[in-house]
Amino acid sequence: AQPSTELSCAPMAATASTSTAVHVLEPNHEPGTGSSAEAWRPLSCAGGGEENVLDLDSPWAAVAEAGSRLEEATAAGAGLRAEEEAGQDEIRDNLQRQEDELMALEAIYGDDLVVFESKAGLRYFQIYIRYDLQDGAEVCAKFSSDNEHAKDGCCRDDSREQHQDDEPDDFSYSCSFEHLPPLVLTCVFPRSYPSKDPPHFVVTAKWMDGPNVSRLSEMLDIIWAELPGQEVVYQWVEWIRSSSLPHLGFDRKITLGPDSPTHKGDKRAISRSLSLESVIPSMFSYSSRKCHQVFLEDLHMCMICLNQTKGSNFIRLPCEHLFCVKCMETLCKMHVKEGTSFQLICPDTKCTASIPPYLLKRLLDEEEFERWDRLTLEKALDSMSDVVHCPRCAIGCLEDEDNNAQCPKCCFVLCSLCKDSRHPGKQCLTLEEKIRQRQQATGKMSAREMVEELMSIKELYNDARSCP
Repeated sequence: AQPSTELSCAPMAATASTSTAVHVLEPNHEPGTGSSAEAWRPLSCAGGGEENVLDLDSPWAAVAEAGSRLEEATAAGAGLRAEEEAGQDEIRDNLQRQEDELMALEAIYGDDLVVFESKAGLRYFQIYIRYDLQDGAEVCAKFSSDNEHAKDGCCRDDSREQHQDDEPDDFSYSCSFEHLPPLVLTCVFPRSYPSKDPPHFVVTAKWMDGPNVSRLSEMLDIIWAELPGQEVVYQWVEWIRSSSLPHLGFDRKITLGPDSPTHKGDKRAISRSLSLESVIPSMFSYSSRKCHQVFLEDLHMCMICLNQTKGSNFIRLPCEHLFCVKCMETLCKMHVKEGTSFQLICPDTKCTASIPPYLLKRLLDEEEFERWDRLTLEKALDSMSDVVHCPRCAIGCLEDEDNNAQCPKCCFVLCSLCKDSRHPGKQCLTLEEKIRQRQQATGKMSAREMVEELMSIKELYNDARSCP
């Protein structure tokens, strides 16, 4: 894992381009749905990138289900009579207008537009609609009292406040989200569009209750009725993005639940099918990962080198301070090389938080990390008053109350005061006594040599310590 991938996640940027922005999105990406709409497969990806930018959104898209419903709508013959009544010139004009409209939508919505393979010559696509939440969104999740698991399965952090509902049989939680999952509009252009018929469409909001999604579908019919014979998809998307939440009464608080039997509403509406205790945690996960994506794409300034670059090139420390990967690598490598591992702290002048080992492992190569680990261990052992080092193999040993210790590696029993063999009941030998013992043992050291040896050892011990 490279340091630059510490915060790696696929970017979510809606770039304006006149070229086709088409992405792979297989129907079976939708969990829990079949692939009966296999013929409605997307085209191959035309753009680059390390990851599919729609990976985060795909669980909320219901690609297979939307495709299946649209396939049923087209097979049912909706608009066929109007197509039969239309002349060839009118159909050719419609097809040209459809192509022009799709090109305009690609230029406006970029990666948020997914174009699929056509079926029977009909243009088929999805648009991911994201709500512009200036100050986040407050979601009130209502639970029925007969749901025994709701209390333990949902909304258990400081940002969520429990409060009682007006009805005694229900209870609810208020949850704050910085980002809501996207609402997805899936469309097929019949040949009679836009001259006579509207596009076939499906509105997907897998976190929203069924009646609300049905109301959105009905509103799209009203917008088409006000704009007969005109290209309408852009108006649909912009109305959903800017006005759908107030239209549902969600301008101040979005209310979901309580759970109810499957809503028998508009077939063009795909809504929440899972319980709130499953959906709310998924929404929190989406919001968190989306914030991460936004951070990666935004520009930030490193307060060490003062260069401005994308968040994907930054390291976020546990203390929440940000610095670019290059500066952090240089800083950590320098301190490890110089042996000043105690200075591996946040570079912010007012912060003393340590750089955690998992980040150091990514910022240092294997040899440097091993050196840091060794220096840290030595520092920890040096700070312990009851730890001594074996003079034979430099292994740390714990001394007992009699100032003796046993090396766990070589089993050498030593005196922690003089580092010689254990000598119970005897005083430790001084340097002079050790020299005399050595002279007696060898018989080769003169008095002058003994004095010089003593002076050298004393001078050495003035500013040296035993190697651990």
